[in-house]
Amino acid sequence: MKIYAKTDIGKVRNINQDHFDFQIFDHKFSWAAVCDGMGGTKAGEVASTLACQSVKKAIREKFKVDLSEEEVKAIILDSIKISNAKILQKSAENEEYLGMGTTIVLVAIHNNIAHVAHIGDSRAYVISEGKIEQITKDHSMVQEMIESGEITSEQAKNHPKKNIITRALGVHEDIEIDYASVALKKDDTLLLCTDGLSNYIDDEEVLRYVEKYSGQEVVDNLVQKANDLGGNDNLTALIMEI
Repeated sequence: MKIYAKTDIGKVRNINQDHFDFQIFDHKFSWAAVCDGMGGTKAGEVASTLACQSVKKAIREKFKVDLSEEEVKAIILDSIKISNAKILQKSAENEEYLGMGTTIVLVAIHNNIAHVAHIGDSRAYVISEGKIEQITKDHSMVQEMIESGEITSEQAKNHPKKNIITRALGVHEDIEIDYASVALKKDDTLLLCTDGLSNYIDDEEVLRYVEKYSGQEVVDNLVQKANDLGGNDNLTALIMEI
């Protein structure tokens, strides 16, 4: 297992509210998280950073040798719930942070099973045998409009409400976390990214970059491409190579 990541402020924003973290425990277990913060001047940055820090601490405390797949699922879901509580607590302690929140996409790989949990519109993809598949489904207004038939996927790309999310971490005490698991094969790649990347680069182009480059070059070039196409948001890309 190898993990590579890059985050960038983009060309318009004054601060980078994206954050990522990851850890490789052994050849059987590793995890990675990508968050996109929202809130006032610095609140989004605080929320996304706190989410990653809380997840890291929770996973470290709960990790043990010979975990079952159900235990891995429980660990990632519990760690997100813990980070939600931490953000709410921080918001209550400081008025500047009131209402802050963040997306999160968290992946734990254990025995070649990817356990994927997310809230918001940060995404996870699996690239396998020349194909790319989005594992997560955006919690966003435009996604709901696509599902109701109001707009098409193509129209959603430039819709004025494309940045409005319908779920976030750190906003409410009760949170709804989407979970999925995917069986992985040797040479598969997982991509985690924020909408600053996915709003500019479509799935097929992501696939071409993964096939053309390897390691750090993949994320460096994806981030550069998104910036070249506008860079109107913070952007983060992280890959996990099996």
